Amino acid sequence: MKPIATALLLNWKRPENIVKTIASIRAQTAAIEIWLWNNNPDDKTAYDVDMQINSPRNFFCWPRWLMGSLTESEFIFTLDDDLMFADELVINDCIDFMRSDQFTTLIGYTGVTFQDKNKNYFGGKHVEACDNYNTLVDVVKGRFMFLSTSALHRISIENEPTCEDIKVSAAIGQGILPAILTNRLINLSEGDEALFAQPWQRERRQKAVEKYFR
Repeated sequence: MKPIATALLLNWKRPENIVKTIASIRAQTAAIEIWLWNNNPDDKTAYDVDMQINSPRNFFCWPRWLMGSLTESEFIFTLDDDLMFADELVINDCIDFMRSDQFTTLIGYTGVTFQDKNKNYFGGKHVEACDNYNTLVDVVKGRFMFLSTSALHRISIENEPTCEDIKVSAAIGQGILPAILTNRLINLSEGDEALFAQPWQRERRQKAVEKYFR
């Protein structure tokens, strides 16, 4: 069966997490192909995925979009290794939501809405999917982004290592955090290796906003 969606995953230093993340994708009722870019040359594990690319060094986040450009499925999605799905219908519901509105091309679980004309990222409103309404956001965070594969045509191939979710959001346009995703993802342990915990990441986030949301 041809997959209707392709999962674009990354592996770094949380092997116990990525196993749980993959298992939650395998449990989905939708036909999904799982592609994994392994950024850790010291991790020789053959994970339960349909395609695994073992990189000789850490290229951070951008390779998942390079993988996305090679897929033939109708939809693609990212899922960080600090998240897993809470039930088996999450992707099926995302597909139904996208198909219900031809103008929606990007949805997710968490995001940012700018609060001023200067588009201050950390001064923006950081939100997640809410029960009561669909939330419009300027940036859909890369932890979980679900989009039509055709939307990649709007994105340049220029490398954006750690803030590619900002680049993708700016290229595609306003995203939505659907109410149907409320409490549908489970947080896993993040650890000291998390990107947001790195001292240089905060400055990079703001610079990416200034670059892509001109």
